[in-house]
Amino acid sequence: MSPEPEPSALEHAVWERVCRAATGMNHHRAKAALDDARNAAEDVSPTGRQALDARAEVEEWERITDALADHAGAYDPATDPFVQGRLAARTHRVQAPTQRR
Repeated sequence: MSPEPEPSALEHAVWERVCRAATGMNHHRAKAALDDARNAAEDVSPTGRQALDARAEVEEWERITDALADHAGAYDPATDPFVQGRLAARTHRVQAPTQRR
């Protein structure tokens, strides 16, 4: 079984855009945004860049909505373990020295 491919820079950009949009939203508002993203995704061609963006957007709204489902607060990327993990991985990749084997 081959490993999952690394997310593209475009996927990361969509995720970051969704996180910024979700900041301060409660579960109810995030769910409404997820519904809007799903509806918008139905209007794009099933292939190509728009389809990839739409799919990444829906997946990120789903993740955020799931994260907010069990707490009454507002979404904050600074306290989102998934976002913090992505940032740490990015920092690690940038800081890691290039080594040849």
